[in-house]
Amino acid sequence: MKKTLTFALFLVVAALLSLSGCTTRRVVVVQKTPPPLPAAKNYGQTVASQKHVNNGVKQLNRGNYAKAAKEFNKAIAADPNNWEAHYYLGVTYHRWKRYHESVNSFRVAIDLNRNDNYWVSKVRFNIGLALEYAGKYEEAQNEYKLSVTLNPDNRDAYNRLEKLKTKKKPQKEHKKEEKKKYSQDEDSGVGNGDDH
Repeated sequence: MKKTLTFALFLVVAALLSLSGCTTRRVVVVQKTPPPLPAAKNYGQTVASQKHVNNGVKQLNRGNYAKAAKEFNKAIAADPNNWEAHYYLGVTYHRWKRYHESVNSFRVAIDLNRNDNYWVSKVRFNIGLALEYAGKYEEAQNEYKLSVTLNPDNRDAYNRLEKLKTKKKPQKEHKKEEKKKYSQDEDSGVGNGDDH
């Protein structure tokens, strides 16, 4: 009887512990990632893709952005996993001042070659520049911080972070001045329809 009572007590304690929250909980965040791009069908497509990349780099260095973009897109069509083609397409769009498109290309390049922290840091820096030039300072700051995290020796990213601090302050001060000016205009009756 004593054994049965001890066993029953053990079961009750075990049940209470499992119901009381003493169990560990695991929260899993699932990020939706696009399906992987199809690989080149054969070695010939990989070679053709690389030739288009080489031709695109030549056009890029000459400042022929439209021709360079065309070559990089041909390289991507031949081998969608050619991270170099995506990277240089991003560089082309960046120099062409098509910043949104450059960011998209850079991000695909990172997805295809994410194991080299030094290189990813460089690409994150380029994304930061594109976002900064597009006026998206907070997003740019986040990219520069990621760049520094991946490569603490990335002085360019540190320098851009410092420059962003000076860009953000005048922007905030400008907004304060606009609010002050607007409120003064309201007090004086300017712009409120009382000008008859």
